[in-house]
Amino acid sequence: MRKKVAFLINPFKRIQLQSYVDWVKSCVDFSLIIFDQEWPKRLNDFDEVWVIGGDGTFNYFVNKYPNCDKPIALFKGGTGNDFYWKLYGNLTREMHLTTIIDSHVESFDAGQVNEMLFLNGVGIGIEGEVLSAIDAIRWLGGALGYYLAAIPALIRFKTYHIQGGREVFLCMIFNSARAGGGFHFFPMADLQDSQLDMLICDPLPVYKRLFYMPIIQSGGHLNLPFVHFSKISSEQIRCDRVLRAQVDGEVLESDTFDFKILPAKFKFIVPTKL
Repeated sequence: MRKKVAFLINPFKRIQLQSYVDWVKSCVDFSLIIFDQEWPKRLNDFDEVWVIGGDGTFNYFVNKYPNCDKPIALFKGGTGNDFYWKLYGNLTREMHLTTIIDSHVESFDAGQVNEMLFLNGVGIGIEGEVLSAIDAIRWLGGALGYYLAAIPALIRFKTYHIQGGREVFLCMIFNSARAGGGFHFFPMADLQDSQLDMLICDPLPVYKRLFYMPIIQSGGHLNLPFVHFSKISSEQIRCDRVLRAQVDGEVLESDTFDFKILPAKFKFIVPTKL
């Protein structure tokens, strides 16, 4: 039977992505059904699901289809593309499509915070403030746009207290390795270890916040004395005020964040391990 694939496209970027989608269509010899405006209600009739967009698009996908059991292929089409990078690295467009057509499937973890699923990670507080500010400069994309949004937030942001009265500057819980178009917050992250990675940063003066920003971007913060890492399967973070959190490029506001790992939640088509 001929393979049938649903190709889901971020409708807000369908014009920018049109030439990429046309190229993909020209390279396959099976049934590729394009959804570039309204996505299907169900995926039961398809053998695979291909999704093109950025981290926000992928977050929308897993929350719209939380019980998807079809093999999923991701195509790069966003500003940060951080989760895509974790799965596919820096493959050329041609090598990436070859990988997808070869259809090697593995199961990968996801996370959940309150009622939202996430693939990449959650930053409570300053990450939410950065995301709220970045829309105005999103056209720059990637790390540069993140920098320009982050610097004012780094200067203004006030620390907060979590359960037990602990004062923190930064609290992040991730499934994957990076965010913000290349900030390697968790270079040790493993998508198949059935655990989430938590980072808590002690309060810092403004000059240290600015000084350590490029160090954190490169992943060189693992042994800094004011940065604390741990592995968790579930955790509740209670804050002393309502905060914005960044969840895979979406904003969640709350004073309580309940996390849990969802082991082997989704099946992705990925390169074969050497």
